[in-house]
Amino acid sequence: MTKTQACTVLAALLLGTASMGAYAAGPSQDTGFYAGGAIGRSSYSLSGSNSVPAPWGGEKSSKSGTAYKMYGGYRLTETFGVEVGYARLGRVSQWTAVNGISSHQNGTGSAFYAAATARLPIGESFALNGRLGLARGSVSGGDKWAPSYQRISGNATGVMAGFGAEYRVTQNLSVTADYDYFGKVSKQAKGGMFSVGLKASF
Repeated sequence: MTKTQACTVLAALLLGTASMGAYAAGPSQDTGFYAGGAIGRSSYSLSGSNSVPAPWGGEKSSKSGTAYKMYGGYRLTETFGVEVGYARLGRVSQWTAVNGISSHQNGTGSAFYAAATARLPIGESFALNGRLGLARGSVSGGDKWAPSYQRISGNATGVMAGFGAEYRVTQNLSVTADYDYFGKVSKQAKGGMFSVGLKASF
C-alpha cells in the first residue's frame, strides 16, 4: 500500500469518526491512558535505481522481516487522542553496483512516531482506529563502501499514517490488527508493517 492510499483510508476514517462521534457515546466512555504491543511483518520499498540482481550463489535481497512495535497514548475523548510509539521493522537488504562490482547491503530499520488518533466504535466490543502524525526513521548497517546516494542506511523524517481494528475481550484488554506506514526511514528506503497485538486501557 502506498502512502497516498494509506492517507486516503485514514482520511475517510477520520471523517466517518467525526460524523458519527456524537452517536457513539455510550454509558462507559473509553477515555484515559492505554499501552500496547504488537508483532508482525514489515514491508520495505527500496530505490530501484541502483539495485542489481543477486549474483549466482549470493544471498537474496529481502524487503520484509519480522517486526514489532510498542506504543502508548491518551484518549482525550472516546473519539480522539494522541499516541507515541517505537517500531522495529526488521532486516532489509539489496544488491547494488558499486564501481561496476555487485555489493550486498543490509541493515535494520526502526521508527519513532507521534500521532493524533481517531477511534470509531462499532457495537459494544469492536472499533476501527486511525493514526496520522510524524515519524523519525532510521536504517542501521548497510554498505559503508557504497556512495552515500546508494546506501540504504541513514535517517529520514516524514508523515506516518496507520489504521486498523480492535476487539475488546475484557473491559481493559483488546486484541488489535493494524497497518502502519512510516514513510521514508532512510533516503533509499520506505517502510511499513502489518501487525497483531494486545492493548491495555487504564
